[in-house]
Amino acid sequence: MTLRQDGSWRRNMARAFDDLVADLSSEAEVEPRCTAEEMALHLGIARARDLTRNRPRRVQETVGELPEHRRDFDWHACSDLLFQDHDVLMLFDSSLDGIEDGGSQVNQALGMVNLAAQDWFDPFASEQARDPNRGFRIP
Repeated sequence: MTLRQDGSWRRNMARAFDDLVADLSSEAEVEPRCTAEEMALHLGIARARDLTRNRPRRVQETVGELPEHRRDFDWHACSDLLFQDHDVLMLFDSSLDGIEDGGSQVNQALGMVNLAAQDWFDPFASEQARDPNRGFRIP
């Protein structure tokens, strides 16, 4: 569903990744504020999980200097702690095609919001909205 999105949409998606990186860098609480950030965080966790499985030496070189924690590399815990729900992952289930349509019965019955690609950048709550003038990364 994102293949048909334009350059502006993709630039906003890249900014969602950048926003999460900024949160992590500032030690702010990492909580996705919109569907784009949820997707970015899910993709990041999946990539980290794959790297620990497929490139353990590279991971160790990268994080070896950091203090250890008993939940290091516990990707299920990351997923449980960082998200209110996992609705966005339903977009990967081909049996649920069309679930992103706010008018669909399943979408309405489950109370889903912002699953249509054009809505991914809408904040879940107005008080969580990021500064609209924060700009973009320079390519």
